[in-house]
Amino acid sequence: MQEQVTPRKGRVRRDRGDIRELLLEAATAEFGEHGFEGASTRAIAARVDAHQPQINYHFASKDDLWRSTVDHLFSLLDAAMVGVNEIEEPGEAFAESIRRLVRFAAVHPELNRIMVQEASSPSARMEWVTETHIRPRFEQRREIWKKLRRDGIAAPVDELVMHYVLIGAASLPYVNAPEAELLFGSSPTGPQRIEAHAESLVATFLPGLAERHD
Repeated sequence: MQEQVTPRKGRVRRDRGDIRELLLEAATAEFGEHGFEGASTRAIAARVDAHQPQINYHFASKDDLWRSTVDHLFSLLDAAMVGVNEIEEPGEAFAESIRRLVRFAAVHPELNRIMVQEASSPSARMEWVTETHIRPRFEQRREIWKKLRRDGIAAPVDELVMHYVLIGAASLPYVNAPEAELLFGSSPTGPQRIEAHAESLVATFLPGLAERHD
């Protein structure tokens, strides 16, 4: 008769891929709450019951961890936008991108929290994220916006103003969720409130779209 072996209690073993993903999730929260300067790699490791050397194994430096975190968040944003470019009508495609941006911001407010903190002063990190992630998306949105303005679908707003107003309007209720909850009397992340928020922005930015549907 074989003796039954009782597993020893202790730290659960996780493979390296799992640890890296967990560290990115922890870094997302830490950088979102405290910014780059205020964030601690020790605190990031502690959030997922990891050891400090595990951060050093997966990331060359705190700066590398920050950039990897930002890459991760933008990859999630790109995943949320999959299929939008397949919508043939430009106005409908832009409207759908607004809806998805709002939904993403509600689930991942950390991206905009990180961006607001980082953009407050010049830095190599700010230059990197602008050239790597912000500018390519801005240029793509800018060209579509110009066409929608020419076609009478988009509001008569300059594309640079559109960029900042759209990003701010889509994300601020979730970045400032405690304030929004006090004002609304309920969470801004309720499904119906998120959808109402998204449709309000579609109506604001694309007034000509509703006219075409009438």
